[in-house]
Amino acid sequence: MNYGKAVRIARSIADISQSKLAESADLDRSYLSLIESEKRQPTLETLESISSALGMPFHLLTLLATEKKDSDRIAVEQVNELAKSLTELLLEHSKNGDESRTAAATSKNSKRVGVSARGKQAGAALARTRP
Repeated sequence: MNYGKAVRIARSIADISQSKLAESADLDRSYLSLIESEKRQPTLETLESISSALGMPFHLLTLLATEKKDSDRIAVEQVNELAKSLTELLLEHSKNGDESRTAAATSKNSKRVGVSARGKQAGAALARTRP
């Protein structure tokens, strides 16, 4: 299993920097760099922390880490079970995404006008970061 490659790919897809991922996963950035460069083998706990910080199922990170030589040792039943689990996760995510889009559209079309407190806070924070 090549978890360094998997973390690099997942981080790239998530469009997140090493620093941000390390902070979210409660890791040192240099340690994350060593994992990605395949100079360190992360523990299961570290991998779970990384997958959680990326917002992706651990099974998917493991699938990304799988190399040809690894697949020779995996039984067909295990592959089928993994595919089934990932499909269920993706379908659940898709279902939740549809509900979120519907709620957003309903909110957008409501007659309420104004900015939420959270929106005001975000705008204020953005204004503070501008030169």
